[in-house]
Formats: sequence, structure tokens, C-alpha cells
Amino acid sequence: MADTSNKGRGQQMGADNTKEFLDDAVTFTTAAADRKVSVTVTYAQSQDNMVSKRNEQLILSGPESMVMTHRLRAMHDGILVGINTVLTDDPRLNVRLPTSTTATADTGKVQNPQPIVLDSHLQMPTTARMITNSSSSSGGGGGGGKLPWVFTDANNHPEDKRKLLESLGVQVIAVPRSQVHPQGLCLHSVVAELHARGIRRLMVEGGATVIRSFLLSRIPENLVVTTAPIVVGKEKGVSVPPVSDPSLGYSLASEKYQQLGDDVVMAAKLVYK
Repeated sequence: MADTSNKGRGQQMGADNTKEFLDDAVTFTTAAADRKVSVTVTYAQSQDNMVSKRNEQLILSGPESMVMTHRLRAMHDGILVGINTVLTDDPRLNVRLPTSTTATADTGKVQNPQPIVLDSHLQMPTTARMITNSSSSSGGGGGGGKLPWVFTDANNHPEDKRKLLESLGVQVIAVPRSQVHPQGLCLHSVVAELHARGIRRLMVEGGATVIRSFLLSRIPENLVVTTAPIVVGKEKGVSVPPVSDPSLGYSLASEKYQQLGDDVVMAAKLVYK
């Protein structure tokens, strides 16, 4: 039988370190000063900059840095992923651990962020866990999360699939395509729509294409990267540019580092050139 007492102590230690680190490293000046959405891009990577495997789930974060991810989710109003992440990982995009550091002071309850999916062609499965396990789902398991908002191409999406998703309570929001990245949606339009719906702090969690697009958009304010002591290999992995890549058009400021278990977490402000 596994020794769960040690696991619990490890999670609590991770929770304590995480709260202090994130409260100091991740701030939201854009939302406060400019009345815009403050965006945090966060992801876990291997030592060779791989964030996922092709068509296969890749778990990089250890238990301590996973605690950090959930704490970071709780600090944001919305959490965004691309449709490939949904199809590969089937994430719930809610806050599950640890409740001691993510509960709000006034209610004592965890505040789940709004799940958001970028899905140009409405490939969103009706069986996705963020739909079936939502506390708002009529037939779901009541997993405590919110039903997702799905952004799609305003001029090219299947109307019957849109109606099906909307019948399940999913909000489908149509926006223009990107003029810079024709295969994707216009991120400035996405963020503007989110602001209109009350989102002020947005966490972008993946996958690789979405992360790269946001980093090139000059929108994000915060960057949080977890590096695991793993090498995936370029034959199997999907990479993102190194955080210091000059082609991304930003520099890092106010960098802070934290060891969480075997992982190293870097948090920084993005300063655009």
C-alpha cells in the first residue's frame, strides 16, 4: 500500500511554497491600469523545450508544481486552451487542489475559472469532461467546473454542431480569423470578447500552437514556465521556442525562480521591444 501520509505532506509543502512564490511573482498591472485583460501564459516543458507529444498525452509536472498550476488557475478568471489540448488531454480546467490555498477568504470555497477553448472548426466533443463533469451540466457528474466558452471561426463553422453545443449549455462565440496566422483565430478579438464578458485575468495553458501564437501577439503580461528534468526528444515531442528566443520580440523582467520538487519554475514579466 502506498504511503499517502508522505504524499499529503509533500503537497502541503508545495502549496505553502507555491502561494508565497506566486503572490510575489505574478501581478496583474495591465487589468488594473489599462482596464484590459491581463494575460498569463503558463506551461510545463521538458529540458529540451518539448511541451507535448504528438497525439499523445505527456505529463511533465510533478505533484508539487501541479499544486502551483491549480493555485495559478485560482488566481485567474478564465483559463484558455486550444482544441488540440482538449482532444488529446481532455482537461477539466478547474481547481481541484489544494483547497487550503485556493479558497477565497469570504466564502471559504474554491472559485473555478471560466474554461475557454479556441476551436476554429467546432471539433469540441460533446463528451469532453469540461462539459459532462461541469456543475452546470444537466447530465454531468457535477465536477465543480463551469461549462466552457468555445471560440470559433465567424465565417466557417458547422451550424449544426454549434446548435448541439449550445443545447448543452456551451457558449459558442464567433470571431474573425487571424490576419497574421491564417490557421488560427484573431487573438485580439478573442481577448476583447472576453473583456466584454467580464474576464480580467486570463491564464493561457496550452497547447504549443496557442502558446506560440499568444507569445507572438504582444498581449501577455506574465510568463510562468515549469521545467521538468525530462528529455522527450524532437522525434516524439512538440516544442515551443525557448523563453529567451529573440524572435519572440520580448525580453524578460523581474525574473523569479522556485524549486518545486524536482521541477524548476520561472516567473517573469514580458517587456515588448
